[in-house]
Amino acid sequence: MANIIATYIQKGETIDYENTTGAQIEYNQVVPLANCIGIAGEVIPNKAVGSLYLNGAWELPAATSLEIKPGDAVYWSTSDNNINKTELSNVPAGIAISHKEESGTSVVVKIG
Repeated sequence: MANIIATYIQKGETIDYENTTGAQIEYNQVVPLANCIGIAGEVIPNKAVGSLYLNGAWELPAATSLEIKPGDAVYWSTSDNNINKTELSNVPAGIAISHKEESGTSVVVKIG
């Protein structure tokens, strides 16, 4: 059996992301990917490459009328542009690491 050789590219805390959305991505904007979210580390013009953070703890807007507890799995709603606890049709965002009351408007999420 042949040895499989891996080539180290980068730590993976951030990745180079090619913006093909058709619009400029703003600094600290949430970028939904297939199975996770990233946070823009810089302004990324359309058709340009920029950095996305794929881990860390981030305060993100969250759905009102919803209590979120530390440890809850949370998801990014691409239709509402906020965090909720509904898996269906949303992008996995990570886990909540702060408590959000129903009246709250944001929650701290460990993405990645």
